[in-house]
Amino acid sequence: MPNTVLGIDYGHKRIGLAIGQDLTNTANPLKVIANNQDTLNQLQQVIAEWHIDLIVLGLPLTMDGEEQTLTRQVQKFAKKLKNLTQLPIVYCDERLTSYEAERGFQQQRQQQTRKAKHKNNLDAEAAAIILQSWFNQHS
Repeated sequence: MPNTVLGIDYGHKRIGLAIGQDLTNTANPLKVIANNQDTLNQLQQVIAEWHIDLIVLGLPLTMDGEEQTLTRQVQKFAKKLKNLTQLPIVYCDERLTSYEAERGFQQQRQQQTRKAKHKNNLDAEAAAIILQSWFNQHS
């Protein structure tokens, strides 16, 4: 049976989510959730609803490949998520994914009416790019 994979783009304010299947090796933006005290509960609901088997978490590194403050925050978040879900979590280098998401979003920008909506969609799109990048590396 194919694995259902959850891609996560972790941010201070928002967390972008994407969903994919290893059978098709394709990722699609799912949604964005707020990064707050309810984040882990919301993730548990998504994991249960979509029957997630694996989590791919974007790892923010500097352009030189070095760790930064956000890298350590993501690793701490991953430990909490792993303890809560007992699911395997793998990292995917997310350098340039926000840039790719923004570039891919340029065509839709004219249709956007509110900047906040654009930001939310952008975070989910970044999560999809992270997940698709992982699929591409592991197919």
